[in-house]
Amino acid sequence: MSAEGRCKEEKEEGEDRKPVIKPGVHVTLKVQDTDGHSVYRTMRRTDKLQGLMDFYYASVPAIARGTGRFLYDGGRLSGEETPAQLEMDDGDEVDFFTELMGGGGWIAGQRVKEEADDGFITIKVQDTDRFKVSYTMRKTDKLQNLIDFYYARVPSVTRGSGRFLVDGTRMQGWKTPADFNMEDGDEVDVFTDLIGGGGGPTTECCC
Repeated sequence: MSAEGRCKEEKEEGEDRKPVIKPGVHVTLKVQDTDGHSVYRTMRRTDKLQGLMDFYYASVPAIARGTGRFLYDGGRLSGEETPAQLEMDDGDEVDFFTELMGGGGWIAGQRVKEEADDGFITIKVQDTDRFKVSYTMRKTDKLQNLIDFYYARVPSVTRGSGRFLVDGTRMQGWKTPADFNMEDGDEVDVFTDLIGGGGGPTTECCC
C-alpha cells in the first residue's frame, strides 16, 4: 500500500474514533425566580446544593432567607443533595418561587411535583385564547390569590371580566381548593365576558 493510501486509511480510522467526554469536576447552575432575577453559581458536582441556595439568598437580599422553594426538573431540591446525585449538567436551571401571600409561584412550562403531605398543589389556568399560567398554593388558601395572579399575568384581560370554572362549576374567590376537592395539576378554565356585559357582575374578584 502506498504512503498516500496508509495516510488516508489512518485518517478515516481517526474520524471514526469519537472522543469520550467525561463530566467536569465543576458545574455552573442558574437560579431563576419569578421576579426575573437570575443568579449563577459554579460549584463542584459533589458540593451540597445548600451552598447554591445560600448564595441565591445572599445575592437577592429582597427575598427573606427560607421563604421560598427551589425546584429542579419538577422536584423540590434538598440542601443535602448534590449536582452529581441529580445528574445535573453544566448550565442547568433551578426555579425559585416565594411563598408570600399563600405561597403563590409561577413556573412556566415546568412540571411541579410536591410531597403529598406538603399541603401545596399547582393549579393550571387556561383561557379561551389558550394562554396558560400555573400557580402553586396551599389547599387552604383562598382562590382569590389564583384569580389575582391570572389577571396580573394577562393584563390584556380586564380585571373582573372573567368567569373561572372548575369542572363546569363557577369558582368564587373566597373559597379554597379544598372546597372544590382540587388536586395537584387540576385545571381551571377562564371565559372572558364579551363587550356588552354578558352575565352580570362577577363574584370571584373581591377588589
